[in-house]
Amino acid sequence: MIQFVSLHTEAACKALRQLLRQPVATLLILVMLAIAMTLPLALYLGVQSGQQVLGQINDAPTMTLYMQMEAKASDNQAVEKALRTNKQLEKVVFVSKQQGLEELQQSMGSQDLVSMLDSNPLPDAFTVTPQVDTPEELAALQTQLAQLPMVESVKMDAEWMQTLYQINHFVHQLLWFLAITLGLAFALVAYNTIRLQILSHREEIEITKLLGAPASFIRRPFLYLAIWQSLLAAAISTGLCYWLCYMTQPIVSAILQPYGVHIAWRFFNPCEIVVILLLVCGLGVEGAWLATRQHLLSFKSVR
Repeated sequence: MIQFVSLHTEAACKALRQLLRQPVATLLILVMLAIAMTLPLALYLGVQSGQQVLGQINDAPTMTLYMQMEAKASDNQAVEKALRTNKQLEKVVFVSKQQGLEELQQSMGSQDLVSMLDSNPLPDAFTVTPQVDTPEELAALQTQLAQLPMVESVKMDAEWMQTLYQINHFVHQLLWFLAITLGLAFALVAYNTIRLQILSHREEIEITKLLGAPASFIRRPFLYLAIWQSLLAAAISTGLCYWLCYMTQPIVSAILQPYGVHIAWRFFNPCEIVVILLLVCGLGVEGAWLATRQHLLSFKSVR
């Protein structure tokens, strides 16, 4: 066990010294990897922070059922009974045509609207609050309510909600696309970096193999080299994400303040940071392992 730990410690220290011997090249590689990581990570923070906005304005839209002009009191009672027994509705309010006219008169202010009309042109109506959330469920509920007897039409102010869901769905798809493509790019960069390191140490590797060293012994420093690169790149990337959140917070607040919406950029919690480090190290090690498998094992011992 002590020998196992000693071998891994020696390989890790050797890989770190190798990075420090080429500070400029190492810095360029780390910056390139960090930029590739920052794009999906920043978008992830934006999506998670945007959930706060959806939580603030994601109230269920109100539906209004307009009865036909010739609807009688018995028709209104039948529709009201059907609405109150519908488990998808949270609240049902009946608005008579007279009440609707009075509310319209109040909204007109000092202008006498009643005297300008020969008769009340407004129908009886029901205002309902759905318990469903998704646009698909709301559309299905709207169609269901429109089929009630003596109901002329059902109006729903849900365009804003559908737009939010569409934007949210698009951003999630973009996040997964960037995470997958840039994750593959990260692994390919690690693969190419380790391949170059293997080629630059070709003679040393051949001598080591001639002395009987197993492939795992030769591969180990390159794997730790990929781990060091991944950890340092992740540190730079999280720093860039923090700087981006700090710089854009006042701008976003100023944009959304007129709409009564406040959004505070959230940062990674400890669990998320651990997951990020594990994923990044996994991608780096995968690229390094592929590079060593393809190139290191193809070397022939010097005879």
